[in-house]
Formats: sequence, C-alpha cells, structure tokens
Amino acid sequence: MLDDLPKGQLRPLHTAHFSDPSGMVTANTIAMQTFDHQPCVGRFPIQGSHGALWFRFSLENPHDRRVDWVLAFMETIFDRMALYESTNAGLILRAQNGRMVPLAERSDLSVKTALPVTLKAKQSAEFYIRISGTFAKRALPVLVSDGMFDRWMASFRTVLLVLLAFMALLIALSLIVFRHVVAQFYKYYTLYLCSAFLFIFITYGFMHRLFDLQIPVTLSIPLIELVTGMSVIANIQYCRVMLSSGLRLRGEGLGFGILTAIAVFFCAIAVLAPWQFAMPNHLMLFVSPIVLLLFSLRRVRSLGHVPAVCASLVCLIGGLAISNYYFLSPPTVQETSSVREVMFTRFGTFSYAFALVGEAIFMMLAISIMLKAMRARSQLALEEIQKLRLSLAAIKTEMAEAEEAARAVHGFSEERSKDGLWEELRPVEDRFEEQARKITFEHVGKRDFGTQVLATELGMSERTLGRRMKEVLDTTPAAFIRQSRLTVARDLLQLRHHNTVAEAAYATGFSSVSHFAKLYRTEFGEAPSQTLKATRQNKAAS
Repeated sequence: MLDDLPKGQLRPLHTAHFSDPSGMVTANTIAMQTFDHQPCVGRFPIQGSHGALWFRFSLENPHDRRVDWVLAFMETIFDRMALYESTNAGLILRAQNGRMVPLAERSDLSVKTALPVTLKAKQSAEFYIRISGTFAKRALPVLVSDGMFDRWMASFRTVLLVLLAFMALLIALSLIVFRHVVAQFYKYYTLYLCSAFLFIFITYGFMHRLFDLQIPVTLSIPLIELVTGMSVIANIQYCRVMLSSGLRLRGEGLGFGILTAIAVFFCAIAVLAPWQFAMPNHLMLFVSPIVLLLFSLRRVRSLGHVPAVCASLVCLIGGLAISNYYFLSPPTVQETSSVREVMFTRFGTFSYAFALVGEAIFMMLAISIMLKAMRARSQLALEEIQKLRLSLAAIKTEMAEAEEAARAVHGFSEERSKDGLWEELRPVEDRFEEQARKITFEHVGKRDFGTQVLATELGMSERTLGRRMKEVLDTTPAAFIRQSRLTVARDLLQLRHHNTVAEAAYATGFSSVSHFAKLYRTEFGEAPSQTLKATRQNKAAS
C-alpha cells in the first residue's frame, strides 16, 4: 500500500519473484510461470549475464489524490528494466529504463536505474518488473517516494561528480607538474588516476547519460575489469619508482616483478571471463597495496618520503577493505525517510572515495618530500663540482703561466719574430675562455641561464660574445653552454653524486630528461644510463 507517512518514504519492496536463466520468458507468457514468494522481502538472485529476473507485486493507493512513487534498485548496472501493469487485456508496458534503452525512451535519467509508478486516487493494481543485463549476483528493489528519490539522487550525483572532478584535477596536476620530477613516475601515476576515473565513469553510467552509448553489460563489465586491472598494475609500478632511490634491497626487484605478473594474469582472465574470474582481479586491488606497504616499510628509515608513501597505502587499504566488506556483505535496507541513512547503507561508495582521496593527498606529500630531497642533493653536488672546476681552472692557469714564462725566457726573440702578434693575443684569449667557463659553471644549474646572461656577466653584447666565441673557440655561445652542462652532468654521473639520470639532468639545468639523454648520447657516444651503470659496476668491482 502506498502512503506518504514521514517515516515510510523508502521501504524494501514486498514481492514474489521468478528467475529466468535463459532470458527467453516474455510478457505474454510470464503469467503462466510459477513465482516464488519466499522470501517476500530481501535480495533476489539473478542467474548469469544473459538471464532475467521477474518481480510480481500489488500496490494500492488509499488516498483521494494521485500518488507518484518510484521503483528503484540499490544496484546500479542494468541493461534493461521494464514495468508492466496487469490489465484485462494482458500486460501493458508502462515504463522502461536501462543502459541499452535509448535516452529518449528512458523513463528516468538518474544515476540509479529506476521506474516511475503512478496510481490514481483509490486505485490498486498488479505489476510485473523484468530486469536483465547486470553483473550483480542479487537485486534489491525498493519503493521510494518521488520527492525522496530526487533528493537521494541529487546527493548521490554530487558525491560522484565531486570525486570525478577531484580525479580530473589530479590527472591534470600529474601531467603538468609531476612529469618534471621523475618521468617514469608521472606516466604510471597518470595511468593509475585515469584508470580510477574511468572506473567511476563507466560503472555509474556516465557514458550512457552523456553520450547515449548503448553498451551492453557483456562489454561494459570486461571494460570495467580492464581499468581495474590497469589501476592495480600502475599502482605497483609507480610505487616501484617511488622506492627506487638508493640501494636496491635484496629480492625487491623480483618481488615487484612477481606482483606485476600476477596482476597482469588476473586482469587478463577477468577481462576474458568476468563472470567467473572477476573476484581475483578485485582481490588484487586490495592485496597489492598490502604487499607494497610491506616493501615500503623496509625503506621507511632510509628514504624521507617513504612514510608518506606508507600513509597513502594505508588509506587505500583501509578504504578498499570497507568497500569490499560492504560489497560482499551489503546491509539490509530498512524502512526510512532519511536520505543520509540510505546513502550510508551503500557505504562502499564513500569508502572507495575515501581511499582515492586519502591515497592522493599522502602521495602528493611524498612527491613533495622526494622533490625537496632531490633538489638538496643536486645543490650539494653542484657546489662540489663548482669547487672542483675552480680548482682545476686555477691549476690550469698556473701551468699556462709557467709554460708561457719558460717560452719567453728561452725563445722570446725567435717566437716573437715568427708569430709575434699571435703571442700577444694568446693570454687575452685564454683569459676570455677561462672566464666564460667559470661563469657558465657558476650558473649551470639554472634553467634560465643562456647567452644573454653570459654576455652580461662578461660585460659585452650578445653580438660581440658570438663573434669572440667564434674566433676563440670556433663555436656559438649556446653550443658552449650546452657542452658545459653536458660535461658537468657527466662528472655528476661518474662521481655518483646522483642515483638517477633525471636527477643529473635537472641538476645541470635541463628541463626534459629525454632531450638531455639525446644530447648526451650525441656528445659522448653513449647514453647517460650507460655511464651511470658503468660507474656503479666500477664501484662494485673496487
């Protein structure tokens, strides 16, 4: 019986049900089927991806006015839902909904799949509902007033849109900012964020509502399993990069490799047969952060950013644990008029949001700490290299002066008569080169250092600088600065002042690691990673 009492705006639907594993029973033959009345309230089983579930129930409007209510399901994904009213002429289709129903024919466009029910004053009627195309093992129908349903969907939609906006912001932040930290990290973290975004976008039907894409559950569920598996793999890889600084612990590389292989395997079988093997894929979503947390705890004292990484993984594990609990053991919906109470019966959605938000906040903190440490190491190494360069320059100057004095004593007249002009100019040119190199080494870590700054420091115009560089060194100022940066970077790698190629590149003023690697290979005939590897091998051998 329909009413609008303050405490009864939403209630579980009292109904009989009939399970159709083949999905072949139609509205013309459903009346001849035997319906099960036990239990009359609760969750009703659905048989397979191609099966259908029928409900039969009666509603009565005791009021002297029309009553508008909504038949909704706590589950989200349905290909088709159809509401039939039993009349003397047979079953008449009153409303339909679902992701395989075109938007123009849908009776409701809310996040939850629902069907409107209208009864005239003092009217009673018998209804049938057919649902098909869902990944859920059971369906929970509820009867809710039209006003409460609108408030419920507005709250639910707000939560989803805020979560999607937050994920989109993190993706933009990763593409704009994080890629300047460690190239591999930003790629994996962006992939992880995109996978989480697509999971929410597909699961809650935004593809259908925004673009009217009629994708059946047999295709959308494998797609959901794919993005789930990709988020697991990306999570493993960016945590591996975050823990890659310093000496690698014994068995760590093998552990990451095994964990990645397992995640790839479970993702593949879940995409191919989701109705049979989805659980291992979703279990990896929860288990892999636990393993990664164990890896991180081994480095918590050696790397300053690892405590923040551990905190992000704890948030992810805690949120997913609650989400999985409510997915496997969903609470029973009680009669209520509180939207907040209904929302918290689906606490899995909120816990998943908590997992993503908490993980992102602490991971950004970890990135900030790691970036600060990298800059500190780069600055220290740059200062040491600068001191070394100045010492070498002083030694070179002393040796040149001694050699010049010796030549002047033993053969001044002869050398002067042979090429006197060149001898008079040589000390001036030497000092020009040394001064240019000194200024370049002092500014080598600054990305905005260029020809204009060098010319200003030398007290001449850019045009004059270019002419002097061509006469003395047979090169251009830009090439001179680039070659100096590459030389310092090579010294940094050979002296093991940095553990990664990216750190050496950023320490010497390069903004792109790939561009640095290309220039380095051209200059020295080998990749910077080969120089770093050879240095490590030499140190290990010694």
